[in-house]
Amino acid sequence: MFNLISHNMKLLLSILLLFFFSFIKAGNGYKVGETVADITVKKILNNTVSSSSLKNLQGNITILDFFGTWCLPCIKALPELAKYKKTFNNDINVILVSNEEEIKLSKFISSRQPFAFPLVVDEGNVFTNAFMPPAYPYTIVMDKNLKILSITNAADLTEAILKKFIAESNSAVSEIKSTTTAPLIVSSKKETMATFTGSNNTLVKLSQDFMYSAKSGDDVTAFITQLRNVPYQDLLSKIKTDDDKKAFWINLYNAYTNSSLHKNPEQYKSRNKFFKNKNIVVAGKTFSLDEIEHGILRRSKIKWSLGYLNKLFPGKTEKELRVAALDYRLHFALNCGAKSCPPIAFYNPENIDKQLDIATTAYLGTEVNFIGEKNVVELPALLNWFRRDFGGKKKIIALLKEKQLIPADANPKIKFKKYDWALYLDNFNQQ
Repeated sequence: MFNLISHNMKLLLSILLLFFFSFIKAGNGYKVGETVADITVKKILNNTVSSSSLKNLQGNITILDFFGTWCLPCIKALPELAKYKKTFNNDINVILVSNEEEIKLSKFISSRQPFAFPLVVDEGNVFTNAFMPPAYPYTIVMDKNLKILSITNAADLTEAILKKFIAESNSAVSEIKSTTTAPLIVSSKKETMATFTGSNNTLVKLSQDFMYSAKSGDDVTAFITQLRNVPYQDLLSKIKTDDDKKAFWINLYNAYTNSSLHKNPEQYKSRNKFFKNKNIVVAGKTFSLDEIEHGILRRSKIKWSLGYLNKLFPGKTEKELRVAALDYRLHFALNCGAKSCPPIAFYNPENIDKQLDIATTAYLGTEVNFIGEKNVVELPALLNWFRRDFGGKKKIIALLKEKQLIPADANPKIKFKKYDWALYLDNFNQQ
């Protein structure tokens, strides 16, 4: 019986997550219930029509999936999407959208033949600016009138959900005026654009570009040089608020870790040395990964103290750069290169609060295991290592109840799971 309760709790969490994603809205992008304007596109790969529009590509149900060749969850979802397309045939159309370079997307398609879907090259970021995805994976489900039925994650779609959407679309009124009268046109002009929705803060944008190049396997030397040469006063003036600091330093931590370990995985054999090595230069100041995490982001905490001890004499630079208040959710955003680490995303100060909430819900939903018959909850090791950051065990239990990972009336014993330090460098998820 308790196993059934535990199973039902996880099922309920999955439904709640889908419900949650269905109502999120990034920036000024479209939200559930709105009707999307037709979008004229100039470049569609793997499609028989050389120039088309969103309406020409739509089906009874249209799944618009924001996609990246670097996004492991996006790639993992492709076989399921292909299966749904085969099952429902003309009732659904799946369209991938990416603002990566055409040459990279063409190479990706050619290496995965047969490739099931048309892929829109989002030159000018027109699709991206229209929908404003806060992170990837990001999937829009629309009916035959381009009315948005759900904003979700492709991995959360099921045959039952799609059947429901198809039935809703069949019963929809055939003509609905778009909320935007003029179609959106993709410019044919070549521009140097970010391959994701970048921050308005130029230094945060630099950290995002660095992270993107790291995950794409590109040469990151230019970004490392730019970061080294940033004037220190610019760093103080542009990375000023806690939201700026969290986005900037989380991106840098993940970018340096990923690029460094891709270059030399042998470093991971001596992890303590790897994290203590002061080889990161930002604005003329030298940092280690540990100093970024525990000094700047955790506000001068001592690493091995479960979060209970502060540094007695933090340096001047650390005090100038560190956050004003510790945010426990950063532990679900920092990726140390291990299999048990949270997935990597691109963080924006403009919506980092939402991003960190999503990261927290996603990580805990995957890692927490409630065993009802034993009244035990198994938790990831991160919550043990930094338990004071979370407010102690009582606050951790309260967080689990808030996320509906354990029953509201439960008072379980806590068991912390062993951390899996196996090297895993392709753990990307734009939550």
